[in-house]
Amino acid sequence: MHLAGRAYVLVLLTAVLAITGIWSSAPAHSGLWRIPALLLLLGLAAEGFFLRRAPIAARLEGVLRAFLGRPLPVTLVFVNASARALELEYVPATPAGLEALSALRRVRVGARGSAQDALTLLPVRLGPQQWPALPARVLGPLRLAWWSSALQLAQRTAVAPDTLRAAVRARGLAGGTRPRRIAGAGAELHQLRGYLRGDPLSRIDWKATARAGTLITREFSEDQHLDVLVAIDAGRFSRVRAGALDRLGLYANLAARLAEIATHHDDRIGLLVYADRPLASCAPARGLPAVTRLRRTLEELSVRAAESDPTAAAVSIRALLKHRALVVLLTDLDDASVALQLARAVRLLAPPHLVVVAGVHSGEIGALAQRVARTWEDPWVALAAAEHEARAAAQRRLLQRLGAPVVATAAEHLEAAVFAEYEALRRSRRV
Repeated sequence: MHLAGRAYVLVLLTAVLAITGIWSSAPAHSGLWRIPALLLLLGLAAEGFFLRRAPIAARLEGVLRAFLGRPLPVTLVFVNASARALELEYVPATPAGLEALSALRRVRVGARGSAQDALTLLPVRLGPQQWPALPARVLGPLRLAWWSSALQLAQRTAVAPDTLRAAVRARGLAGGTRPRRIAGAGAELHQLRGYLRGDPLSRIDWKATARAGTLITREFSEDQHLDVLVAIDAGRFSRVRAGALDRLGLYANLAARLAEIATHHDDRIGLLVYADRPLASCAPARGLPAVTRLRRTLEELSVRAAESDPTAAAVSIRALLKHRALVVLLTDLDDASVALQLARAVRLLAPPHLVVVAGVHSGEIGALAQRVARTWEDPWVALAAAEHEARAAAQRRLLQRLGAPVVATAAEHLEAAVFAEYEALRRSRRV
C-alpha cells in the first residue's frame, strides 16, 4: 500500500492540528488532530475492505504465438466487477523470452466494465513462455491510497523462429540465360520475364509477346536437388547480443528462413544443433514436412553454458549425411580460441561436403583499433583490438585455404549474405 494525495493532505492536517494543540493554551484544541487521523484510518479500512471484495481481473488477448525478433502487439484487458470506476497502474511484467518496449502504464476501468491497453513486446528467446503475475496497484475509491495487487494472467506464449516477410521470388540472371551443356541435367520452364539485351532469340516466347505487346523471354531452370544442412552453434558465446537478439536467435531465424528458400528450390534441408556435444538433429528432407520439423526443433533451442566443440559436430554431420551436401556452419568467428577446432571440423567434412562458415563480425572491435587516443589507456585498448582483429582475419584465411567459403559480416547483413552465398553456389553448381 502507498498513500495517495488525499491521504497526505490528511496526514499534514493531523500534524498541523497536533502542533497547534501543543502550543495552544485552549484545552479544546489538544484533541482536534484525532479527527483527520480517524478519518484517514477509517477511509483506509473501508478501501481495503472494498478492494478485497471486488478485485480487478486481467487477461491477455491473442498472444498464443509469436515470432522471434518480430514486434508483437499485445492487448491487456482489465475487468472491473465493482460498482465504482477504478484507476490502476501496472508494470508490463513479461516472460524471460519477451521484452517490454514500454514503461509504467495507467488505466481507468469503468464501473462493471472493462478497459483495454495495447502495448508492444519483442520476442527475444525461443520456446514456450509462461506469463508471470502482473504487478499492479489500484487506487482506492476514496483516492486515499494505492493498493498493491498481483494480477494472474495464466497464459502461455510460444515463440517460434521468424518466417520470410515476403514471398520467395524467383531469381533470374540479370543478363539473360546462357546456354550450356551439363551431363545429367534437365531443364524446365522457370518463369516468363521481359526481354533483356543479350537474350538468345530462341528463348523468346512469341505467343506471350503477341499477348503482351512487348518482347517476353522464357527462362529455364536446371534440375538440381541439393542436400543442405545447417549447423548451429548453441555454446556460451551464442548468448552474446547481436542487435535486438542474441546470436542464437539470429542463427535460428536464419536457419528457418533458409529452409523456406531451400524448399522453394526443391532442395532437401536438415539441421544439427551443438554445443559441447550434439544437442538436436534433423536429417535432410524435402518439402513442407521438413520445414515444419526443423522449426519445431528450433523452438526448443536454448544457449548452453559450455564451450562449443565443432569437431564433435563434424563427426555427427558425417554420420547424418549420406550424400554430398552443402553444410552451412553458423558459429562465432571472433573467438580465436576455437580456430584450430573449427579448421579440424572443416577438414573432417570437406571433402566430400562443401562447408560454408558464417558468423557475425562485430565492427565495434575494429572501431576500437582505429579510435583516436585520448587517455593513457586508449593505446593499449587499440593494440588489443588490433591483435584480436588480426587473429580473426587469420582464422578466416585459414578456413578459406581449406576450401570453405567464409561469410563474416554485421548482424543485420548476415542473413542476406548467407542467402546470396547459397544462391551463388547453387548457380555455379559447386555442390
